[in-house]
Amino acid sequence: MTASLLIELGCEELPANACRVAEREAGNALQKLLSDRRLAPTSVEVFVTPRRIAVVAEGVPAEAPAETFTHNGPPEKAARDESGAWTKAAEGFARKHGMTPDQLELRDGLLTATVTSPAEPLAAHAQALVDGLIEGLQMPKNMRWGTGTLRFARPIRTLIVMHGSTVLPAEVQGVQSGRSTRGHRLLKPAFDVVSADDYAVDLGGAGVGARTSDRREVIEALLSTQAKSHDAQWEDPGKVLNEVVYLVEWPRVIDGAIGERHLALPERVLITAMQSHQRYFPLRGATGTLRPAFLTVVNSHPDADATVRAGNERVLAGRLDDAVFSLEKDRARGIEAMAEELDRITFHQRLGTLADRTARMMGLVEIVADAAGIGGDVRAHAVEAARLAKADLASTMVGEFAELQGETGMEYARAAGKPEAVAIAIREQYQPDGAGRPVPETVPGALVALADRFDQLVGVVAIGERPTGSRDPYALRRAAAGIVEIQARYGLPLDLARLVAQAHALLVGQSADLELDLDATQEIVVPFILDRVDQSLGDAGVPVDVQRAARGAGSVDPARHAAIAHALHAAADAPELAAVHAAVTRCSRIAAKEQAAEALDRALLQEPAELALADAIAATAPRVVAEQDPAAALRVAAELAPAVDALFDDVMVLAEDPQVRANRVRLLREALAAFAPVGDLTQLQR
Repeated sequence: MTASLLIELGCEELPANACRVAEREAGNALQKLLSDRRLAPTSVEVFVTPRRIAVVAEGVPAEAPAETFTHNGPPEKAARDESGAWTKAAEGFARKHGMTPDQLELRDGLLTATVTSPAEPLAAHAQALVDGLIEGLQMPKNMRWGTGTLRFARPIRTLIVMHGSTVLPAEVQGVQSGRSTRGHRLLKPAFDVVSADDYAVDLGGAGVGARTSDRREVIEALLSTQAKSHDAQWEDPGKVLNEVVYLVEWPRVIDGAIGERHLALPERVLITAMQSHQRYFPLRGATGTLRPAFLTVVNSHPDADATVRAGNERVLAGRLDDAVFSLEKDRARGIEAMAEELDRITFHQRLGTLADRTARMMGLVEIVADAAGIGGDVRAHAVEAARLAKADLASTMVGEFAELQGETGMEYARAAGKPEAVAIAIREQYQPDGAGRPVPETVPGALVALADRFDQLVGVVAIGERPTGSRDPYALRRAAAGIVEIQARYGLPLDLARLVAQAHALLVGQSADLELDLDATQEIVVPFILDRVDQSLGDAGVPVDVQRAARGAGSVDPARHAAIAHALHAAADAPELAAVHAAVTRCSRIAAKEQAAEALDRALLQEPAELALADAIAATAPRVVAEQDPAAALRVAAELAPAVDALFDDVMVLAEDPQVRANRVRLLREALAAFAPVGDLTQLQR
């Protein structure tokens, strides 16, 4: 008999990030737990609300069927010694399967163990399923409660393990499995689940939207309806809806008013106060201006709407009063006064103050601009923006609203009469602020953003910090990805090794407390950035072996590395790639194992094919290096392949004369060097 299996962990209010993890991982975790126990379900669905993590697996059998397995062991001749006694190999094999050697069988010359797993009721696995489900959820933060040792996102207060309508025995931290769960805290605080099949429907009847997708759909519809009553459209620039869907069980939407005295605040300040702190949704009218109202999603009883609305308005008004005070105070000081205070603000104990960082960023802007041939007003605006980039970190506004760094700097630069290009670049220094987010729209902004990220990467790595596993406290992966995305947009030449060296030198010049020297820093930072290129290549469908082959070209410019990879991928079926790959493979097989002469001696080239290959290398290698288009470089490199083939067809490379032999191996290595700018084609899986 099969039926639905329900496991519900009733928790105290879960944070949104824990809900997302549960929604992503719980189904797969239970699916595997059941399959490993011969209890594979037909389907699995996950239900996550602020106070529960539940999984319903359909078609779960009431018992795991008996199964017989035959395991092969050592051959007969290794199972007994000369006297006919069982050997240690036979005894160990038998012991592994809970048997004695005499219970083993002989089949096809091998000892075999036939093991039967008896049928087991689902109930016998209930506790293991609960424990495995909890352990299988990799929550971002866990806590302990009571006197137990279990760590989980939030305390577990109720537990249901039910097969069909039968409760199975299990417990968590002394909480026994039963039928009772919690509905909406005001509409139906508690009720009993009759059957696992009716779980989602029962929750709905208790005022709980079981499916996140359903709650999202309801919220969006309610927001749109309420917005129309204000003749406006609702907005969610901070993507807070992705969190709100995990904060309510039976969503409703109410509005609130914004006081007239606050409407003069910069729009970004208003939106940040609404979204970042309160998870409110701003309203925009047909003319494009913000309405003096907001919407919020609530989980309360309709009778309390007036009280909740008043509370929401009071809290927002308090935040906006703080913003008005901060803005007036900062405008009175001015951005230049803020910049002068940066020498009193520590950026990092080992990397100096924000004034030190500002000086390094200005230097890096000059360096990148030099390499790209950027001068005139664009360069001057970028340097000025770098000088003022961190000034708003000394402002009262950013102290209250950290999310506005860069944005307030732009406003204060405008108020000081700075060129618009400078003001915009100050804001753009933080772009992109995540995967798929906008990159700077201006060249000065791109230069400042690159300088910011190079200083961050090199500085943090040089003091001995680097991401490990999922840990990245300094957001270095995001910084590296930002460098790659900005370069992809603007095509600025970036010699990573040189830039790391110059950034490191700026730190040394300021007597920063560094742990790694230049070589060690380069060995970490350069491949770290190129790894982000490979990640984007993989997202674009470029296989890993092609990425590795492109990395073998030795380019330390992210854009060049990406271009080589795309060219190799596009040439997958092209005859020139096949020719070069074959030539490189033939040369590598010998060159990797044999000793080569220090330098090629043309006097020792005895055969016409040797001389022809040497001449071909001399003519072709410079052209491959000079070719800017990787696809064209591959075609030029292919011109060398026939000469390589002729050498192997006509000449015994591994000659008996050791000098001739070493000279010919040197010739092969020079051929490989000529091919190298198109990549290490030995990495290709062909």
